[in-house]
Amino acid sequence: MALSLIPPNLQSNKYYAPASAGTVSGTDLTIAATAFVDDTGTAVTAFNTSYANFTLFINGIPQENGSATVTSSDLTIVGGATLNPGDPVILNLVYNF
Repeated sequence: MALSLIPPNLQSNKYYAPASAGTVSGTDLTIAATAFVDDTGTAVTAFNTSYANFTLFINGIPQENGSATVTSSDLTIVGGATLNPGDPVILNLVYNF
């Protein structure tokens, strides 16, 4: 009997915001979901927290696992207080459907 692959049904959403949209707390930077826009420029109201995984890009560079947390209301970047205000922050959330 031959094995067959079951293709995953994945969808991803990208969200964009400048680091200046965040609030510094200690060494971390927290950016509210409402400070982000999506691929079409539409303002985000909340992040969907049923994602399979996410990738955070700062200045186009993917960040290591554990460098951020995502909730429905915000993104917190560990050690993000040192970012320059104009640094672009891109959050890519991947969902199974």
